[in-house]
Amino acid sequence: MVHQLRLVWGTTLALTAAVVSMPAQAAKAPETNVSASAAFRQTVAQISDSLKKGDVTTAGSALNSLSPSTPFEKYIAASLAMELAVKRNDVVAQRSAVSKLIESGGVPEGQLGHLNHVAGYLSYQTGAIDNAVVYLNRARELGVTDPHAALMLVESYVRQRKMNDAAQILDAVIDQQIKAGQAVPASWYDRAISIAYARKDWAAVARYGANKLADGKGSAPEWRSALATYMEGAKPDKEAQLDLYRLQAATGGLASERDYQGYATLAAGQGYAAEAKAVLDTGLSDGKLMKNDSVATPLLKTLTPRAVTYLASIKGLPGKAGSAANATKAAQDGDKLLANSQYAEAVPYYRAALEKGATDKDRVSTRLGIALARSGDFQEARKALAQVSGTGGWGQVATYWSAWVNGRALTAQAGGAAKPQQTASLSQ
Repeated sequence: MVHQLRLVWGTTLALTAAVVSMPAQAAKAPETNVSASAAFRQTVAQISDSLKKGDVTTAGSALNSLSPSTPFEKYIAASLAMELAVKRNDVVAQRSAVSKLIESGGVPEGQLGHLNHVAGYLSYQTGAIDNAVVYLNRARELGVTDPHAALMLVESYVRQRKMNDAAQILDAVIDQQIKAGQAVPASWYDRAISIAYARKDWAAVARYGANKLADGKGSAPEWRSALATYMEGAKPDKEAQLDLYRLQAATGGLASERDYQGYATLAAGQGYAAEAKAVLDTGLSDGKLMKNDSVATPLLKTLTPRAVTYLASIKGLPGKAGSAANATKAAQDGDKLLANSQYAEAVPYYRAALEKGATDKDRVSTRLGIALARSGDFQEARKALAQVSGTGGWGQVATYWSAWVNGRALTAQAGGAAKPQQTASLSQ
């Protein structure tokens, strides 16, 4: 915005200087767009001299005596009013001066968009939000592509509680940044997530949260925050939530007693006893859970014998996906292997389920993608996750896992080390 102000006022001050030094014959030429009367030029010279000396009182008095009649004179008068307002540090007067500049009819070619941007900025700063929206939209229509103008329009719409309009503009700004091959600042994604959350648009929350982390540079706390925010708002079904807990663990994002308790309790409730036990064992060994934990201790006592039974029940599954009776049975067996970190062994079961016409295709495709990703086959994982519909909860789970896959693939290409995993059940 400072750059825009300098650009605009540099032009207006140059024109003001031109008026002061304008030959009399030029000033009288009616066919020009820069004509000014002799009396007007004389007063402009006095005002300019007073401003240079810092005498704002004399300049203000002389400015009030100006009676501009042509578009050019109105433009010059408004530009002087702006310079005076800047010297007085009067933002309200600056806003009024910019409005007069725009309305003068004498704006130089190519400057109208910038002036509307400035007017929108000053309107926003002085709390005239409705005016800010008008000016900033007009700036966009006049070809201003500066993302800061669009972001201020977003905030103006938020102030008006027009969250749908704010989301639409911000989405366009982010898309423009991506198409330009430039990195999207994390703060833009954070704002987009906040607006999407307020609108209860969980698909957008997932999309923005995942895009922010898809470069592989996201920290464990950032992953934890993104997934926790989504789960708290969207409240996905238990199986989908379980896959998000699995992702949280894969990113090193299990950080609190509540994380381990929630994950283990959910896994146990869904019938994955060995996975639940492994989560609690890891929490205890990492010092995140106390040995006398009110949730973990009694749950472990229950899970220990169940885990033994669970492991015995899946011992004969690997390599027998082709004999699955139907799609439902194939998917169930794949889930059991996935829960026990037997990712490569789970893949053929999920493929079989899809081939046999699984009715819950999105869930099966998501878990196929997870199994492939955890097996290290990122290319095939991307293909599987791309098959998931984006209209439901599983599409949002797939969105987060796709971001993790992309990040891991980038890390692998760069020769970086894989991030450590937190739970024995999810270790590669």
